[in-house]
Amino acid sequence: MKNFSRIFTFGIISLALVAVVLIAGCTGTSPQVQTTPVPTTSPAVTVPPATANVSLASAVTLGKMHGVMMEAIEEALAYPVLNSTEEKSDFEAKSAEFDVLAVQFESEAALSRPENADTKAQFDVILVKKAALVDAAGNFFTAYEKELIVTKDNVTVFEEAIDGFTSDFGPFTKAYFDRVSEADFGDDDHAHSALLLLLMHHDIIQGVEEAFGYVLLGDTEEKADFGMQMQDFDDAANAFVKSAYLDRPENAAKLEAYTTMMEAKEAMQAAASAMFSEHEQSGAVSPEVAGVFETEVDRLTMAYDALLAEVLKEL
Repeated sequence: MKNFSRIFTFGIISLALVAVVLIAGCTGTSPQVQTTPVPTTSPAVTVPPATANVSLASAVTLGKMHGVMMEAIEEALAYPVLNSTEEKSDFEAKSAEFDVLAVQFESEAALSRPENADTKAQFDVILVKKAALVDAAGNFFTAYEKELIVTKDNVTVFEEAIDGFTSDFGPFTKAYFDRVSEADFGDDDHAHSALLLLLMHHDIIQGVEEAFGYVLLGDTEEKADFGMQMQDFDDAANAFVKSAYLDRPENAAKLEAYTTMMEAKEAMQAAASAMFSEHEQSGAVSPEVAGVFETEVDRLTMAYDALLAEVLKEL
């Protein structure tokens, strides 16, 4: 999704974007979004000061925010797939859910306190960039709805907004997790496992986006990045299972959910390989092959959600 050399018609984009996630119907209207310009100068989002611990509750909320907005980005990209208004509506719903979670996070993290001023400044930059992403999505939708095409400029601007948001929010989230108070973890590993799973979600969604980018652009860097994200996910999953957390009898349901998730991940990766092969052989992807990939992405996401729910209910 980095450099478009031509205008993609609805027919071609449908095949590529199906690889992102979820499919549905069409209204032909563009979302009303408030334009919020990205400031030309803003405080850098760096590792929050490690002088004070943070609560587990606030970290979990932040992790949920990260996952929700990554999924929203997928919905936005999927909207032009089949002229699908459900995808567009899901993007708007997830964007609104992010806003609700942001208010909850600010309260749980006590960002109004003077000692948390640095963290608040960094988080405010993320909120500005999230608003810019929503604006770019609105422009992307509007451009598509006019003539059922998207241009290089449309996608480039949207991608820049996505990259601007994720390049700050991902590191901020990881650094914040590192500050969770040891007193909140306890000795049952539920909290540690929950935070690890929340970080693993990024690898799943980012990998799907890279698969989409490769099929859409034929850029081999996207294909390589997909493989790296899947390896990162496997490494995290192996660390998760080797922690002995899943060996405990009381965690049998979690082990079953973990096994289901890993089986779904393998099926998704196989479907991605089949989609890549077809694209490389014919320069296009059939609705059937792309549809299988989309189905497997959806199955993996649901399996991940089921495992996370099993862990979070212990907190």
